[in-house]
Amino acid sequence: MTRQLGLALSAGLLASLLFLSVAKGIAFGALLSYLSPLPLMVVGLSAGMAGSVIASVAGLSAVALVADGVSALPFLALAVLPTLVVTNRALLWRKPDNDGPTEWYPPGLILAWLAAAGLGMLLVGVSLISGSPGGLKGWVREILTHTLDLLASDLPPQAKDRAVEWWTPFFPAMIFGSWLLMTVLNAILAQTLVTRTGQAQRPRPPYGQLWLPDWLAVGIVLTGGIATIADGDLAYVAKNLAVSLAVCFSFLGLADIHRRSRGRKNARLVLAVVYGLLILASGWAIALLAGVGLVRFWTMRFRRPASGGGMEG
Repeated sequence: MTRQLGLALSAGLLASLLFLSVAKGIAFGALLSYLSPLPLMVVGLSAGMAGSVIASVAGLSAVALVADGVSALPFLALAVLPTLVVTNRALLWRKPDNDGPTEWYPPGLILAWLAAAGLGMLLVGVSLISGSPGGLKGWVREILTHTLDLLASDLPPQAKDRAVEWWTPFFPAMIFGSWLLMTVLNAILAQTLVTRTGQAQRPRPPYGQLWLPDWLAVGIVLTGGIATIADGDLAYVAKNLAVSLAVCFSFLGLADIHRRSRGRKNARLVLAVVYGLLILASGWAIALLAGVGLVRFWTMRFRRPASGGGMEG
């Protein structure tokens, strides 16, 4: 018990150091800050929910003491909340038959819970800035302009204007997509680490059998419809929610490509091209993967088992 407590506290402190590296101007600080959920998830997936909570509280306390109380809020959103969701859902299991194998919570439903948490934070943020003089879109444009003035002061004014106009329409969805991607990558890496060290409480999830619940697809239809008929802030929010929900299906598209390439002679080349596109042209590549995922979802919609949630072959 003492050893687990020490590991949880150490993980919380390490997570806080990774998160604060970007504020302290450390080289590659932004990249390190994206890894701040990793120590918390490693503890959670190896020691359980209690260890996850202790590590999260330790990390929050360290950030609040070193920086300030306000800085603890981004740490809560970036590291603590996704860690608690992943740990809580990933360690759920059941045995429908006493003599049968253990069924672990499927990865598709874990992804859906993460999406719900991310969308919830997005809506909270929208509610806090609603009522801005220029509307939500105007507020986002102003923030982007100010950020570019600070971080890219040497950039020509026309280039800044083009960047702002390009990012403004879907900036909330971009933030959501970045958050979800980094959360998923940290969760997969944490599960890999605890599995290889023999500390995992659950076996490696069947990522190739990823499936998503119906509400994500229904949400795209509903928010897309609202974005079409509404205007102003409501249309802006609905459009970004629709794109955010579509991002979830990019993971289904990627899983489908992995599944189809398995056993092929050129599998490595295909996957190298896919991941290369994700790095070089992430926006277009994610949109393409989301399209593949949506096609996969609808073509398999009536062929999956009644339980759903990601256990189909």
